[in-house]
Amino acid sequence: MTSTFDSIVAAVDMSPESPQIVYRAAMLALKHGVALKVMDISSLVAPSRAPRASELKAIATSAVDGLGVLANVLPDRATRVSDIAEATRRSIVVLKHERRPGLRSLWRGSLAEQLIRVGDSPVLILKAQPNARENYERLLVAVDLSYSATHLIALACHLEENSELQILHSIRPLHSNPLRDAEMPDRILRAYLLRRKLEAHEQLLRIAGSARRHNRRVTTVLRDGDPAWHATLQQSHAGADLVVVGKRRSCALLDLLCGSVAKRILVWCAADVLVVPCHSPHPKTAPARSSAIASN
Repeated sequence: MTSTFDSIVAAVDMSPESPQIVYRAAMLALKHGVALKVMDISSLVAPSRAPRASELKAIATSAVDGLGVLANVLPDRATRVSDIAEATRRSIVVLKHERRPGLRSLWRGSLAEQLIRVGDSPVLILKAQPNARENYERLLVAVDLSYSATHLIALACHLEENSELQILHSIRPLHSNPLRDAEMPDRILRAYLLRRKLEAHEQLLRIAGSARRHNRRVTTVLRDGDPAWHATLQQSHAGADLVVVGKRRSCALLDLLCGSVAKRILVWCAADVLVVPCHSPHPKTAPARSSAIASN
């Protein structure tokens, strides 16, 4: 995971939303002075349709008309998810949100989930209308206080330098409390839970300190409960137009059986979602993890 990128890749499936995907990607490429690439992924969505190269070129040209940015249409169509991953190193991939996922999504997950599972690049899933605004004005970053939190915040600050930034951490409830099983007195249990919350608050403030060096308008939010649910509520309450969340590597079966915070945020939130693949840090450099997990 990295906070820098040298291109924005618009992954289009030749659907009616394709020009909007290219437009959003073009705005990001123009802002950051990086290359804009357009990739045909229609074979992953509708294998029976094989659009001509001229069709993709026409969509890309019309979408960036008047923006002053050149769209580089990649010559090779993606026939596997790994093709996208290999062609988008050090890039941000822009995809549309699959509102009606196909049968393949029941097992493998959405195309975005599959790409995050095999790739290293952040994936921006569009849910709102890109033409409504040029910039993301309010960002919400859901963190879990692990090593990856600072990278998520650095990427968010790099993506939108002048936007308001909220950092959210949700403490998962203790469903099976060993202290209660041991018949601990309530006062000891309350003291333990209070200490747990204070430690999380201190860690959250330390993480926010790195963001304030990049972004002056930074606030922190600490909640108790399900991270995805609180991220959805906070996004709606604060009017955030982009939610940034990490996603740890996991197999399709584990995602299917256990779900993930990132997946639920993607389904529940009305705003665009930037999902960042997270790798396990070196044990000597990783801080102690909180019991709350907001990016899994």
